[in-house]
Amino acid sequence: MEKDFINYGERINRALLQVIKDILLDLSKERIAPNHCFYITYDTNHPDVLISPKLKKEYPKEITIVIQNQFWDLEVRKNFFNVTLSFNRKKETLSIPFEAIKKFNDPFVKFSLQLDLRIKNIDQKNKEKKLKKVNLENNKIIKLSKFRKDKDE
Repeated sequence: MEKDFINYGERINRALLQVIKDILLDLSKERIAPNHCFYITYDTNHPDVLISPKLKKEYPKEITIVIQNQFWDLEVRKNFFNVTLSFNRKKETLSIPFEAIKKFNDPFVKFSLQLDLRIKNIDQKNKEKKLKKVNLENNKIIKLSKFRKDKDE
């Protein structure tokens, strides 16, 4: 059995995302003072991000949203959250997976987090290398059925 090295970056990211999730959950239950203001920057190219085509066109790589006074329907789930915000006086509902978040900032208390999304890419590359190695090993297997004579002959 192959043993992996500890991926501290991934573990720290998971813990930081849990902090963000807890804060948003408290906000959705109105447990947070109204003075707080949250800036959340996330990757709009993440496959599970749901935004309107108009917003996607305006923000093709990333977007920073502000959750302060004017937000509606904040719903926090296990792997994502939904929120409705106003963009140019038009309400837009966003669905944002936690793993798409790049930055989280609360300027009221001078708190900021920057997440390292590259960790997932590195893990994916490692998995691909392992799969290639397994495939190469499978190609070296010689099947005896190639050398056996058919009973019909």
